[in-house]
Amino acid sequence: MRLLIRLGPVALIVLAWELVARVGWVNPNVFPPVTDIVARWLTVFLDGRIYAPLWETLWRALAGLAAAIAVGVPLGLLMGRTRWAEWFFAPLFSFGFPLPKIALIPLYVHWFGLFSLSKVMLIFTDCLFPIVLFTYHGARGLSPVYLWSAQSRGTGRLRMFWRVVLPLSLASIYDGIQVAVVVAVLVAVVSEMVSGGGGLGELMIRAYRFGDVRTAFAALVTISLIGYFLYRIAQWLRGILLHWHVTEA
Repeated sequence: MRLLIRLGPVALIVLAWELVARVGWVNPNVFPPVTDIVARWLTVFLDGRIYAPLWETLWRALAGLAAAIAVGVPLGLLMGRTRWAEWFFAPLFSFGFPLPKIALIPLYVHWFGLFSLSKVMLIFTDCLFPIVLFTYHGARGLSPVYLWSAQSRGTGRLRMFWRVVLPLSLASIYDGIQVAVVVAVLVAVVSEMVSGGGGLGELMIRAYRFGDVRTAFAALVTISLIGYFLYRIAQWLRGILLHWHVTEA
């Protein structure tokens, strides 16, 4: 019942869209009926047209996200617990965070080429910011009681990071990763739309260019589902991996 209540607004919008398109109040070449979009979405999956673009977008998003996690988590922890790292990196991330990273597409294409490397690097850059900043604030906001307790037992600096700082910062780290998951998909698609090189973004732009609006909407539905399911998987993993975590008040 709760699920039906939550899906109610979406169902009403879909129904209104279908009715408006069917009675001819809008141009069907601009806003095709929802049933036509669903039919085209099933068709592109059944005939296999969408699998190659889907794979290209997905692996680029996941590769850039994985690289951002590998770099961003250690860097955020270092910034949160060492003064020199905070002094050096915090202003850079504070200055760069509001910058729309999509504006870097021409520069990254010039540096890394038109194809996958430039897109993966752009995804890495965009995902790095939320991961580093969430990790930094999580590590910086730890209760000193835990640190003093570990120090009183003779815990060294490196062991302190591994056994105390990292576990207590995991909730903040995972918050940053959940944000970055959605960012990775969005940046992958936008970079493909702008610079080509395959993927769902290029498929959607090409469909619009040739007037195939139904295929463009089918690609858009696929992109939305990718982002939704990746986010839900991240939430599910959080419940499994961090079920023991107690958030500090």
